[in-house]
Amino acid sequence: MKLEASLFLSYAVAALASRCKPHIPPSPIGTFPPHVIYDPPAGQRASYPRHVELKDGTLLITSSIIGGDFFNNKNSSFPVFESKDGGVHWKWISNITDQVNGWGMSAQPALLELQKPLGGFKAGTILFSGNSWSNNGTRIDLYASTDKARTWQFVSHVAEGGRPNTTNGATPIWEPFLLDYNDELIVYYSDQRDPKHGQKLAHQRSKDLRTWGPVVSDVAYDEYIARPGMTVVAKIETINKWILVHEFPVGNSSSYGVNYPVYYRIAEDPTKFDSAPGIPIVIDGKLAPNASPYVVWSPAGGPNGTIVVSDADRSEIYTNRFGGDPKKWEMHAIEQPAAYSRALHIFRRDPKKLMVLGGATFDEGGPDELSLSVLDLIELLKTRIYPA
Repeated sequence: MKLEASLFLSYAVAALASRCKPHIPPSPIGTFPPHVIYDPPAGQRASYPRHVELKDGTLLITSSIIGGDFFNNKNSSFPVFESKDGGVHWKWISNITDQVNGWGMSAQPALLELQKPLGGFKAGTILFSGNSWSNNGTRIDLYASTDKARTWQFVSHVAEGGRPNTTNGATPIWEPFLLDYNDELIVYYSDQRDPKHGQKLAHQRSKDLRTWGPVVSDVAYDEYIARPGMTVVAKIETINKWILVHEFPVGNSSSYGVNYPVYYRIAEDPTKFDSAPGIPIVIDGKLAPNASPYVVWSPAGGPNGTIVVSDADRSEIYTNRFGGDPKKWEMHAIEQPAAYSRALHIFRRDPKKLMVLGGATFDEGGPDELSLSVLDLIELLKTRIYPA
């Protein structure tokens, strides 16, 4: 209780005495340029942000807070912020803490609102998953909130691996992503435990949120040193298919000048990506996005809607209005700065609005704060860089 009170006070004080830039009011069409929503205390960095838009239009955002001994900090937690006006104004509402491991809630958050009852929880329950780790191991855990993210309860351990270590041959797990599908919850993650692969992408499913089915491979390559990572999945409604994006480093090799090229797979079933071909995103035959991708789909932009992808290295974003045709990717300049594992969001109530959410870069030297912007997707599609 003392720890929770201390964390509560820490984030409350930070929120009240925030060094955020002034909030920028939205234009009549609901767009605005980048503005800071949370500036962490000195010596800390907000990274790997994730979000969910609730059915009532409320936005929630959380992120990793990096500082001190990142790989062995039992006091680490995820702050949760709320916006009721499309991302303009924000307030801190809770912390998600490790309630069971004694390791801290370390990194790589994921959020989801249940649209239908599942596992004894009502529709509207918010689910959270993150990586709790220490020198003893890595655990992808599931938590739930039944009061709009004010309080959280531990639900289950989804999967467990070795201590955090990206060296091939080590056995940790990383980077959960949540999807509810066919009355089940799917948790996708990066998996180093299979001795045949330095790392692969996998998922497990549950009907009750407490017991989990077998590990199913989503992306695994014959070459041992291949390390596909960072799964994000979205549905392309117009063709009734699913797209998975991931980064794909292979040793020290590079593709189009990048070492972590972004690949994607399109499948009719989000549990069967393993049988779909892996395709690199290449813009105009010249340029490839690099590292920690995120993908969303909007029905706006044309008969097939628009796939939107972000990467870690560039502020630009990438779009495809042809159902994922490998030859039809375009690149567009935006103001939101590059960041490690930026997140994208298409607003349910206005699918022409695209939110871009960022935090710190992977290496120190960039911004430390959470920031976001909201763009008009239709206007953005008129301003492509590649193809010219």
